[in-house]
Amino acid sequence: MSNSVRPLRVLSDPPEADTDTAEAHAHAEVARARAELPTLDEAVFDCYLGYLVRQVEPTSEADPVAVLASLLAAAGVALGQKPHVRAGDDAHPLLVWPLIVGRTSSGRKGTSWSSARRLLAAADEQFTRTNVKSGLSSGEGLAQCFALDDEAEAAGERDLRLLVMESEWAGVMAKMRREGNSLSAILRAAWEGGDLSTLTVAQRVAPSSHVGILAHITPGEFRAKVSAEDMAGGTYNRFLPLAVARSKFLPFSQGAPDDLVRSLGQGLAERVAAGSQLGLLGFTDTAAELWRSLYIEFSTDQHDRPQVEQFVSRAVPNCLRIAGIHAALDGQPAIHPAHLTAAAALVRYCIDSARAVFTDTATPARLAAWIAEAGEHGRTRKDITTGFFGGNKKADDVTAMLDQLIDADRITRHHQRPDSGKGRSIEIYTARTPNTTNQTN
Repeated sequence: MSNSVRPLRVLSDPPEADTDTAEAHAHAEVARARAELPTLDEAVFDCYLGYLVRQVEPTSEADPVAVLASLLAAAGVALGQKPHVRAGDDAHPLLVWPLIVGRTSSGRKGTSWSSARRLLAAADEQFTRTNVKSGLSSGEGLAQCFALDDEAEAAGERDLRLLVMESEWAGVMAKMRREGNSLSAILRAAWEGGDLSTLTVAQRVAPSSHVGILAHITPGEFRAKVSAEDMAGGTYNRFLPLAVARSKFLPFSQGAPDDLVRSLGQGLAERVAAGSQLGLLGFTDTAAELWRSLYIEFSTDQHDRPQVEQFVSRAVPNCLRIAGIHAALDGQPAIHPAHLTAAAALVRYCIDSARAVFTDTATPARLAAWIAEAGEHGRTRKDITTGFFGGNKKADDVTAMLDQLIDADRITRHHQRPDSGKGRSIEIYTARTPNTTNQTN
């Protein structure tokens, strides 16, 4: 065997043109994913947490609404049990549970938590280190975190704040469905901010809790793992579903500058400290009038499919809780119209996101693009059934998807007689030309 050293092969850098093409494709993919999201009212950012998001947004690929929701969940926990809102006879803690829904490759769900966590750590490193956990497995395990013992009772007041961050919620869903697992029931009690005591063989006395949950999942995972019984059981109407996607393509970003993060964190810490001393949050007179109309809006049946109706059936208390967080962070003992406006905009986005979760929006978008590629000649119904779907889609499902695109003014349908003049007419679908009448330069 020869001991000679083989010379290293020097790889040339990829041609600049290829890199530019690849980057252009990456930007196009970001734009495509963003276009599939529901429309977001920018009023969601007209609040203090929205200001924080806007400060770090330029250096993050995360979806801004995902960063906002992550901060809402964290702030609601950090504020503690004192500030609260009331709906009828029920006292509501300022706890919100965002369910961040995005694709694995393009959702940047983890990136959104990284941005929020960095701000949270700058505000209170101790809280971030000791009060943020993951690993939900059973109801008994969660209850144990708040269980009293002789030593705890003797110590008096305890820190009951817990933010559970689960980046793989699909795994938690699988555990919840195991026979005998009490996690769903305990979660419903935790959302109320109340008693997590258990009466199992190993009894636990846990009279109080303050638990926030931040969960990440893909649309496909959620649709595959959730059942009608899960939706009807009332666990998931505690969550706020938010459809997210990567916001931009930043190959060289190193995040927000440290000085900026420290400054923002200091401001957040001061606001949390002041807000945590508040009690029951009421309404200003003008906010009360606005709340009346929002209550009607979010209490009215929208005739959505049952899964969506069940998912968003707690829109009223969730809106109130979000507005309460905004008010508390502003140091206000009463909710103002601006707090409600920002909260309502987010809840509306959650409702639209719930519709998107149970609707395949990607396939219709790809179908519309495929039809557009054929230009003015369009695609026949047979082309679509066999060429696009490969004959693997039911006729009723194809019809429903085409009708959806027609209703959305994405495509048009017309009938053409066969060249022979005999037989049934042929359905032809063409892309609709965008209406630019109302567009301005």
